[in-house]
Amino acid sequence: MAVEPLTEEWVAGLVEASGRAVTPCVRSAVVEFTIGKKASTAVEIVDGRVVGPAGDAEPGLSVPATADQLASFVDGSESMARAYMRGDLKPVGSTGALLAVISLFEDPAFRTALAAAVV
Repeated sequence: MAVEPLTEEWVAGLVEASGRAVTPCVRSAVVEFTIGKKASTAVEIVDGRVVGPAGDAEPGLSVPATADQLASFVDGSESMARAYMRGDLKPVGSTGALLAVISLFEDPAFRTALAAAVV
């Protein structure tokens, strides 16, 4: 990824890309993405669209991943849903929030737009 994961620019890419998602999702959530123990960012998803950083809202879900995993979810070489089912992705928190995240990352239009925004 040319844009460093979990930065403001990466979140802006999520916001832009989620506006292009075509898979309907009525889920809303506050989700924290983490890489290791030091890098993290929380975003707010409203009606299946990332609307921006979560601000002071408490995340209902934490999605720990490596930078390589995030890159593979973005470029489509790895399915977030399959990684979760295999146990390679171990989110902590609300299942509803997880469905909101997976709905986005499994949407080809979202992934294509996100890859264009962050690569």
